[in-house]
Amino acid sequence: MSNPVWKFETANFTVQLKLEQDYGYQYDGDDEDGETQAKLDNGDYVAFDSIVEVIWHGIVIGSDSLGGSVYDSNNTDDFYTAHRDSDFMNRNCSLMLKARGQNVAICHYFPDMVKSAIKDARANIRLRDWTMPAMRESA
Repeated sequence: MSNPVWKFETANFTVQLKLEQDYGYQYDGDDEDGETQAKLDNGDYVAFDSIVEVIWHGIVIGSDSLGGSVYDSNNTDDFYTAHRDSDFMNRNCSLMLKARGQNVAICHYFPDMVKSAIKDARANIRLRDWTMPAMRESA
């Protein structure tokens, strides 16, 4: 799982997502009947850590990571695709907000991880005073 599962490239930058399976993961969320842990143990679910990296000429200049995500083992790509679901009720968009109210937010970690990694890269660029081309905002 360590090869990039998602990548965005420009002439100068690569933003990529890597997933690393967390073998032997012990679920620490709500699991009163033990169903989640049983599915992790039998392979129906998989736990993984994720890292988004911003790379410039082979150098990682920004990153963000998240550990302990648990997904159906056949649908790990939901981690980085669900924020673009075809059903607007599963996305943070004006139609969903109109239907559910303005104080609702659907939690999708991946877009925020991309934003955070790019913010980190920009801070490192300023810190090192490198002369580099501008980066786009986010995915």
